[in-house]
Amino acid sequence: MRYIKPISIIIIVLIFSGCSIKQYYFPISELTDGKVYKYECKNEPNRTQYWKLTYNPENKVLTTEAYKSDFRQYELFREKVTDKGTEVIEFISYLKNGKGLSVPVSNIPKEIDVFRWKKSEPYKYSAETLYAQNQKTIFSKEREYVGKSKITILGKEYEAIKLKGNYKTVVVNSTDKFEYTQFSYYIKGIGLAKMEKEYSDGKKETLELTEIMKIEKWNKRQ
Repeated sequence: MRYIKPISIIIIVLIFSGCSIKQYYFPISELTDGKVYKYECKNEPNRTQYWKLTYNPENKVLTTEAYKSDFRQYELFREKVTDKGTEVIEFISYLKNGKGLSVPVSNIPKEIDVFRWKKSEPYKYSAETLYAQNQKTIFSKEREYVGKSKITILGKEYEAIKLKGNYKTVVVNSTDKFEYTQFSYYIKGIGLAKMEKEYSDGKKETLELTEIMKIEKWNKRQ
């Protein structure tokens, strides 16, 4: 009888560890000096994106600075890494004003789950944005685990996990809204490797990871 309890504990640990997909997220321990992920849209090169990822181990915050193909920053996103997953703590968009200058706009987080280690149930994050003339929008992203899939990235075949995300932006006190679905593929030791977007008008768009740069190289390319 004295062996039942330790064995039960081992079984429980194995069951719960098997449900975790934490190892598929970005390898944060390798991002303390920063790296840049290039997500290339081969059909429409001007839709290519660059994500500069930097992790601070002291406050456990992962910062993503996102840039368009012309290297203009369009977003800053900070998420706190916890024992359950990651939670958004800051979300800023950069929009062009009438003079063509980039202006930061704060998106206020309401629901905060960005990525959960457990794959058992859907989760979401959302944010409210107040623009000029009291126009307000609500952005939400709901996500769920789909399964595993084989994909070829950077010239090599990997086993990836596949997540389905439903994105929605609603203009408050209006019938205007924008929606699309995205299937995201994550690989162990790399993180996000592929995005397949399906828009409400039937248009499809794929972005694939084609390069991981050190910060020194990124600085030279700008």
